[in-house]
Formats: sequence, structure tokens, C-alpha cells
Amino acid sequence: MRNSRMVAVCGVVLGMGLAMGEAAAFSASYDQKITQGPKVMTAKVLLKDELFRMETAAEGQVAIILRNREGTFTVMPSEGMAMKIAVLRPGQQPIRGAAEYGEYLAERQAERIGAETVGGYACDIYRFTDSEAGGTVTAWVWKDKMFPVRFEIDGSDGKMLVELSNLQLGANIPDTAFQLPAGVQVMDMGGLMSMQ
Repeated sequence: MRNSRMVAVCGVVLGMGLAMGEAAAFSASYDQKITQGPKVMTAKVLLKDELFRMETAAEGQVAIILRNREGTFTVMPSEGMAMKIAVLRPGQQPIRGAAEYGEYLAERQAERIGAETVGGYACDIYRFTDSEAGGTVTAWVWKDKMFPVRFEIDGSDGKMLVELSNLQLGANIPDTAFQLPAGVQVMDMGGLMSMQ
């Protein structure tokens, strides 16, 4: 259950809300490491406008969360199945406001509390309250690109650290990266999720 929570939290600050527009497509690719107490989870994340892919492994099992034009899915490739879900839990979503992170911070009335270099990125540090993340978020935001590279969430479940590496903004990501693997059986969980 703890690992499923880590998968759910894997994107704790990685919420939907990408600012979409008529401008050029927003895309990003990065590795993500989440540390909560003794638990560490890593994932590879791809974003392209409203499309999203997060691939992680827990207890030897690969799990993929996909959002594409057909819907949102949790995929278990080793089991040959995918579950179509109505919505993602907050912890399963990509960075909220990723395409316009400065606007996202302003909407949350984030306070700039300092500056620090993280992973070679010169960052401003912001603090704000995020009800979806479940507490106070401190975000290290790369000054040159106005994109977060590190988060610390202090919430009801304790502290969680989310670190991004191998960050590529404007990455050339084909739409095929967001397609369901061939041959998976899809179960629609939309009705079940809404009953909870």
C-alpha cells in the first residue's frame, strides 16, 4: 500500500493544469526522484501540452501513467492491462502550471524566500500553500526558464522531497510516446472511481 501511495504521490506537485494555448507546443522531459522518509521512488516523465507520461518501477513492477487524447490510463505492461480512469489523483499528475510556472506561482501568492543553485541551475526559492499537495510547498525554480527543478512538500504525511534531473525543456517528444502499448486490455474504471 505504501508503494502504491508513492506511485500516487510520484507527481505530488506534478498536477494537471498545464497552460494550453495557440502558441508553440510546450514539452519537457525529466527524471524525477521522490524521497519520503526511507522510501525513494524514481520515474521518467514526459510532458507535451496536455499529453503526459510517467513511467516508474516499484517492487520490480513497471507502471505507466498516461494521459492522451483517448483519456487517462494506468498501465501495467507486465500484466498486459490498462485501466482507464476518469481523473488522476493529485499525486499522479504532471507539474501544475508547467508551461507558465510564473503565473502558477502568482495565482498561489507564492513568496520568494531566497535563491540557491540546485543541480547546476540557478534558482529562486518560493513558498506557497497547495491544498492538492496537502500542505506547504517550497519550490526551487530555475531562473532562466522559470521552471521548477526541486520541491519540498511539508504535509500531513510528513516531508516529501521531489527532485528533477536530466531536464530538457522543448524536448522533441513524438505523440507515439503517449499511446497505449500494443495488445494491452483496457478496463474502464471511470464509473468505479466516481463512486468513491
